[in-house]
Amino acid sequence: MTPFIFIVESSLPLSARIALAATALSTSSVSTALVGWAGASYVVDLRRLSPADNSNIEGIEMTTLTLTLKRLVTRVYDADFLVETKRPFAKWELVQSVLLPPPKEDALMAVKGGAPGEEETIAETFNAAGKIVGRWIVKWENNGAGTCRGTGQVVRYFNVHEELL
Repeated sequence: MTPFIFIVESSLPLSARIALAATALSTSSVSTALVGWAGASYVVDLRRLSPADNSNIEGIEMTTLTLTLKRLVTRVYDADFLVETKRPFAKWELVQSVLLPPPKEDALMAVKGGAPGEEETIAETFNAAGKIVGRWIVKWENNGAGTCRGTGQVVRYFNVHEELL
């Protein structure tokens, strides 16, 4: 609609027309960005990764869409790294840090930790062509503690509808 502001004859001065055009463009840009931010975490397909195919660990594969409706598939190799989130328009997020219980309390969970200094990929995001575009990596510290970080464009937040569960 912005070109019509300049084409149609009007008694408005050029500065007012420029202000109207700038307002229209900025409103459109901001609303599109908000829709992209809110909709980016929406999961359109959810698939369970069976322990037999995933190193005897329960995993999840979630498909989201970009603003241009291109598919992004995120494989979370260990579902224990997904937690509830307080972020609007999302239900789960990949954890920032993790603290596994000592082996004497929960031997199965303690085994999931790595040696201090070791890094492990816990989630990967793939584009429509199957190419890895981002990873979520945990760096293990002492006593089962781990700090996570992302590389590339990993999808970290997920809005999962109840029907998919």
